[in-house]
Amino acid sequence: MDKWYRLTRHKLTLLLFLIALIAELLYIKSYNVSYYISPDGFLYSNITENFLQGKGLMNTLNFVQGDDGVVRAIAKTRDYVVGPVYPMLLALVYGVFGFKSYGMVILVLHAVLGAGSAVFAYKAGELLFGKGYAWTPYGLTLGYPLFAFWGMYVLTEATFVFSISLFLYLSALYAEEWNRPKIKTLLLLGAAIGISNLVRPFLLLYFPVLGFWILWTQRWRWKIALRDFAIIVMMTAVVMSPWWIRNEIKYHQFISVSNYGSYEFYVGNNPLSITDEYFYFAQPSYDPEVKARIEKLPILEQEKEYKQLGMSYILQHPIQFLQRTLDKEKNLFWQPITHNDGQFYKMQGYTLDKWYLLLGLLGVFLSLIYLRKYSFLLLFTIYYSFIVSMITVVPGARYRLPVMPAMILLGSLVVVIALKGIAKLSSAKRRKGRRA
Repeated sequence: MDKWYRLTRHKLTLLLFLIALIAELLYIKSYNVSYYISPDGFLYSNITENFLQGKGLMNTLNFVQGDDGVVRAIAKTRDYVVGPVYPMLLALVYGVFGFKSYGMVILVLHAVLGAGSAVFAYKAGELLFGKGYAWTPYGLTLGYPLFAFWGMYVLTEATFVFSISLFLYLSALYAEEWNRPKIKTLLLLGAAIGISNLVRPFLLLYFPVLGFWILWTQRWRWKIALRDFAIIVMMTAVVMSPWWIRNEIKYHQFISVSNYGSYEFYVGNNPLSITDEYFYFAQPSYDPEVKARIEKLPILEQEKEYKQLGMSYILQHPIQFLQRTLDKEKNLFWQPITHNDGQFYKMQGYTLDKWYLLLGLLGVFLSLIYLRKYSFLLLFTIYYSFIVSMITVVPGARYRLPVMPAMILLGSLVVVIALKGIAKLSSAKRRKGRRA
């Protein structure tokens, strides 16, 4: 009986994946182009090509986009260290279809990852809402147009959303098993955090939040909570340590994931920069003379200087820092796609974005009633929006994308409560009719 049950579950999972994959492919086909690629995409591609040629995960070219919108290769001016997961996935595609097979990256890699994200939404829905309502987050995931749109770019978005969807599913599984969590669940949760960080390092600062959530979930049983937390952290370190060792050997310094981003951090924590405009190249700096001095330094020294300037502002002006971060959340991170942006980027279905945000926001308030069950979604949403808004000045849309799996699960709570209410009313009317 147990074997038959497992077989049935595997068949259902495969069916869910195939349905989601067809939906992803139909969305891709609906666009008039097979892919989009930016300077970042060309950089990832260049790193992948060098890896397949035996040169290692390194770039040999830099790329710039001119005023005419054309991306051009230029001589290498800096060595970019990026998370290794996406270049390795590109290597799988290039190994089969050849170098620069960007269209196949979208059709094969991103479509599969997008379908996998929908399956994890279904499995998380099973744990949170029950089997009868697990279709809700599955359908909402497939229906969210920005997942598919950003999946058309040769960028890390589809991979990062997949890793976050896996992380949220495993968090729901831990919450389900809280009284006797399986070692397997703890190891997988740690591995998911490590892999996600090696795509984009936004969960590096999540551990204090994770530790608090585990302690609260365990009802303040310190011994069990510390054991579970230690196993998760250990597994995360095991997954990430090969990258740390490689960077130490190659660059003679500790690089957790990447070696850039300090300028964006400096701009995001600059008292002169504005908090409702995301084009950071147009942002003012502390002092033109200071900026001119820094730009004459070697790249690694520039990164260090910008990082120190940003940190010193945070430490010296904590209240202003918090106020500016919350302003960036309100004015940028949580703002839905505007009509102009939707038309300019030719996004299909972009008007749905504001309705997804509204549904998720209602779910946030409802989750407070059932806090123990949905607390991991609430904490992750608060953490991610704060961290992204703290680090830099960015718009919603692309940078909000990884938090949307959590918002969709929270929005599903609204839909499920509504469906259950309708079912109860219908049942009450039938009973009243029979009595009559």
